[in-house]
Amino acid sequence: MKKLILLAFLGLSISGFSQIRFYGQVGMTISTFDRDLMQEYGFIEYRQFLIDEGVNASSPATNSVRPGGMIGLEMDILLDKTSFVKTGIKYTNGGDGYFFKTPDIQYQQYYGLVSTDARFKFRPRLDYIAVPVNYGKILGDFSVYGGVTPHINVASALRVNYFEVDNPSRVQEKWEREDDLLTAANNVYFLNVGANYIAPAFDLDYVMSLNFSYSLNPVYDHPGAVAQINSAHLWLIELAFGFTISTEELR
Repeated sequence: MKKLILLAFLGLSISGFSQIRFYGQVGMTISTFDRDLMQEYGFIEYRQFLIDEGVNASSPATNSVRPGGMIGLEMDILLDKTSFVKTGIKYTNGGDGYFFKTPDIQYQQYYGLVSTDARFKFRPRLDYIAVPVNYGKILGDFSVYGGVTPHINVASALRVNYFEVDNPSRVQEKWEREDDLLTAANNVYFLNVGANYIAPAFDLDYVMSLNFSYSLNPVYDHPGAVAQINSAHLWLIELAFGFTISTEELR
């Protein structure tokens, strides 16, 4: 994996190569696991515990996608007039989200009955450095590509919220991290397909990208994890916008 990163940096440093298009991008991600992990995470039991404590949970535990972000520097290496190799390096994150609604949370505390509206949330997050290794075809202003993109886990977190009565009339939302409950796999390989739209903008071109990825191995698969989840794969969608930083035409 380290060799892949070194190769990406080496490729990015070949600025004199006349048939390479460099472009920087920033964007958003949407991600979710390929199966419902609320039971394994203990979120359903957590909901029942809160109900037993007097919380009026008005909806079942629900799985939702998680938004995130990405930033990267990529390059397309022209092989001929219609094909190219895509590589580079980017920082991206994904994960999942679970919640259940409590439109009328009721706390019987020292102050008496206190009510509020809220959601209880359970949010695992994974941060990666990704190195694309893709092959693509040029179709006019569009290009399509696909391949395998290694992802190196650089950080992971698990955040949950809770509520406390801090005065006779207010319930306050608070967050805590439970990072020791889940340990991410160090290296994950994603199968990905995507498309770029490239159009002129001033002296450069702007680039819009849409990329779909699915992890080929589990994102949580580590013997040190308290919660051992060996079958959690990740779906990841990246939507990015950027500008070329070289003027070489690949169309």
